[in-house]
Amino acid sequence: MNFHALIFFIGFLITSLSFSQSNPEFVSLRPIVAAVYTPNTDPEPHIAFLVAHRTGNSLDNVACKELARRGFMALCFNTRFVNNETEVDWEQLALDVKIAVDFARNKPGIEKVILLGHSGGSPLMSFYQAVAEKGVSFCKGLNKLVECSEELANLMPADGMVYPDAHPGNGVQALHGLNPSLSIVDGQVVVDKALDPFDPDNGFNANGASKYSEEFRNRYYQAQSRAMNAKIAEVEALRDSIETGKHIYPDEDIVLVPFDAQAGAARLDAYDPSIPETMSTAQPRKFLRNDGEIVMQVALSVALPKPHQARVNRTFRGGVKVLTTKSFLSANAVRSTHAMNDIDHCSTNASTNCAVANIEAPTLIAAMGAYNHIRFQELMYENSPAQDKDFIVIEGARHGYTPCTACENNLGQYSNSLKNLFDYIEQWANARF
Repeated sequence: MNFHALIFFIGFLITSLSFSQSNPEFVSLRPIVAAVYTPNTDPEPHIAFLVAHRTGNSLDNVACKELARRGFMALCFNTRFVNNETEVDWEQLALDVKIAVDFARNKPGIEKVILLGHSGGSPLMSFYQAVAEKGVSFCKGLNKLVECSEELANLMPADGMVYPDAHPGNGVQALHGLNPSLSIVDGQVVVDKALDPFDPDNGFNANGASKYSEEFRNRYYQAQSRAMNAKIAEVEALRDSIETGKHIYPDEDIVLVPFDAQAGAARLDAYDPSIPETMSTAQPRKFLRNDGEIVMQVALSVALPKPHQARVNRTFRGGVKVLTTKSFLSANAVRSTHAMNDIDHCSTNASTNCAVANIEAPTLIAAMGAYNHIRFQELMYENSPAQDKDFIVIEGARHGYTPCTACENNLGQYSNSLKNLFDYIEQWANARF
């Protein structure tokens, strides 16, 4: 074999190995669709990871590709509500996870199943596991905005939980995205200057990092809670009217939530990255540096401010959520009196924080060091009852695991974030299962 033929063969071999690890088999498991990533390894995998989001398309999720390259079977699936936030019936989503869990457990050679909850997948996977471990009593009660049904009885729990950059829950995300300074009066937008996060007098900087005082932040968080609670009361009244036959429609109606951008354009930490409520750990924690070394330190997010997002908040396309009574109350609302320090997490079933506090399976929580979920994930770790639990922060990683190159002080400073995360997940899983 000559030199050029040897180079071609090596390239073909590398491409073939990569293809065998990342090219999925698509399966229809009505009402869900899944992509099964099975590595070409010897021995065959005995651990399966499940990856999904409540509405996002997860079939080509990078987690499945990275896990398959490391010798695991990975099942990425789409729920029945893929790309359809308006129709979400949160409690039904556990049945979609059940289909995926049952499918994975019936795959030859699979002995352990791990649920991976990233972003909007974190309340989804944790909800399933909490109900599986605790029973339907977990998702019922007078405190719940929406209760589950007996359909969720006898779910099979997973063997472990992995949360790479989990968020506290859809309702909390919606709460943090609300702009309480804006209201609509007689068809016009009215601005409460004292609460306006985009007013320089309150600390806003249109050209860089804003700086909001603790006093302003507390007033803002309390106002966010009042705005959310008022919307909940409004929608509950609409739901009651429908259920008692007094509404014009007998089944459902639209719910518009203005000034609550999907991108979180009214989140204070999007403009002021120094906010301790979300942007740092409260005490020294395991910190995975780019060079692979693990040290103990207070982890501070290196996320950059996003002053350009201020433009989105008052727009219809970027700043208004189009929901129904069901999708609002079941998946986009939570009760609170202070949007940071006094949230009734268990008032909704779409809460990662509430669910994690009821899960005893081995748990790994990995926060991304260039995003704004760090403190909430630390709280999840602190409140987890799991005897086997771990928490680590990945240096320089964005929400999607990749390096925040814009955050770097020198080229390649955070270049290993994706690799470091999945290497750590690999070691964690293999050490336990």
